[in-house]
Amino acid sequence: MAIGFTYIFRVTRVFHIAHGGVYVAGAVALWWMLSKTNNWAVAVLFAITVTAIMIWLIEKAIYLPINKRQSNQSILLVASLGLYVAIVNTLALLFGNEDKIIGNSISGSFVIGNIILTKVQLIQVAFGIIATATVTVILKLSKSNLTFQSISDNESISKVLGINTEKERLKVFISGSMLALIAAILKTIEVGVNPQSGMNITLSASVVAILVSRLNILLIIAFAIALTLLQNSVEWFLNAQWKDGITFLILLLVILFRTEGIISYNLRKDTV
Repeated sequence: MAIGFTYIFRVTRVFHIAHGGVYVAGAVALWWMLSKTNNWAVAVLFAITVTAIMIWLIEKAIYLPINKRQSNQSILLVASLGLYVAIVNTLALLFGNEDKIIGNSISGSFVIGNIILTKVQLIQVAFGIIATATVTVILKLSKSNLTFQSISDNESISKVLGINTEKERLKVFISGSMLALIAAILKTIEVGVNPQSGMNITLSASVVAILVSRLNILLIIAFAIALTLLQNSVEWFLNAQWKDGITFLILLLVILFRTEGIISYNLRKDTV
């Protein structure tokens, strides 16, 4: 989630709160198709299709037109928040607010000293590592990371240099959303999903995105692991209710002390 959110934010300048809605929509699509067909391959393919179509529509119908009008990022932030609310409420209206649980036979656990790991958690770790490594290799071999970094630094100059920024924007939105879908599936097989599941994880990802000023996957992973350890330490020593509170506190402190903030404004220069 952190990798996808960070790349989308840094490349497109969209503080993509709707990322949480896409996360939930993908998980619900998987759950719905799995309940109809009981076929994992079909359900995963359906979830990928739904996620790709959704983010394509969001970019083409909402974000890109606003960007072409050279509106400041506050407009995009409000639009993204509105999209998140619309997606979540639509899912709640269609499928209800209760948790959607995927019945599976993945049970059992492994004990390593005082640590107990379930098979589902081991699957999460394995697929998380595979997904992250795959994205890293693809970015390196295709040199897409250089292109994304160029657009992140200056979109106008990137256009002058011949980079198709619209194509690259769509590419980063889709790839970031696919990473969100992987996270959603891995989380859903463990605890299920409900329409509100996407907000907390998106806020955590947004903290990492603000802290990381460059498109560096290893740095994103390091910040994400550090934040996760902090959240779980708070839950362990204090109370589970403080877990989300510490995320909001860190987000507030980051916004206060990082002078560039999360949005920028286009200032008009008057001619003399």
